[in-house]
Amino acid sequence: MILTYFIGSGGGVPNKRGLPAILVRREGFDALFDCGEGTQWRMMEHGLSFMRLKLIAITHMHADHVLGLPGMIASMSMYGRKEPLLVMGPSEIKDFIEDTIKRTHFRSTFEIRFIEKYEDENIRIVPFPTCHTIESQGYIFEEKDKINIDAEKLKKEGITDWKVIRKLKRGERVEVNGKVLLPEDYLIVKQGIKIAYTGDTAPCEKVISSVRNVDLLIHDSTFLDEKEAHEYGHSNSIDAATVALKANVKRLALFHISSRYENTDELLANAKKIFKKTFVAEPLSYYIVNYPKE
Repeated sequence: MILTYFIGSGGGVPNKRGLPAILVRREGFDALFDCGEGTQWRMMEHGLSFMRLKLIAITHMHADHVLGLPGMIASMSMYGRKEPLLVMGPSEIKDFIEDTIKRTHFRSTFEIRFIEKYEDENIRIVPFPTCHTIESQGYIFEEKDKINIDAEKLKKEGITDWKVIRKLKRGERVEVNGKVLLPEDYLIVKQGIKIAYTGDTAPCEKVISSVRNVDLLIHDSTFLDEKEAHEYGHSNSIDAATVALKANVKRLALFHISSRYENTDELLANAKKIFKKTFVAEPLSYYIVNYPKE
């Protein structure tokens, strides 16, 4: 199970929807995607600790996606953080943070490590190219597949030796009493959950190919039906739905909605005409991405 919290789901200028910030939580690993102005305050107000964050990934350097980051780093230090913080982002992110720290005469109590991608034994976080007006990238948060052994099948065949089971799980062929056991006959692969977040983007093939088959796509849906949307490097809600359909994703969340829309019913209705499994990422709501029933 992965929890996705939409801390802020608006864009442009501060508004009641909040500026872009998405917290993805999996079994004690917290990652924040974008950090608009006011993110740390909204997290504190709603019981989401920014001190638990392991990684922060920024999609691009426009103010509404990044201006909350220096203040959050400063607060982490003032609260005595010691654990290193991993930061991903476009090429300018390192200079932006280091220059801000220098010019505000701030000394961090923890190390900030700048990385291009993240991987451990359970998850992988990688960027993908998007189509905005400046250097930009989206992110895939991906669980690694889990491999289990079909113990019941082995038991029915009279095989209970843990050494044999361990070898099969490692993908090795095993011979037992003259019979060759092939690992593919006894291994059960449970596919990991995949979430994609585009940040700001116009609809484009680079995004479609990158987010194919994900369980949840969080896509720029800034406008209802603006002819200039693509010129601005943004998408209308029908664009987001079209990307979701072409990429064969399981769920679509409309995100980065302009403050001009008090009511999002029409944006959602237009999108659902194309891709039914669409919802609006309401501010301070969350979405649970779970494994499919076997």
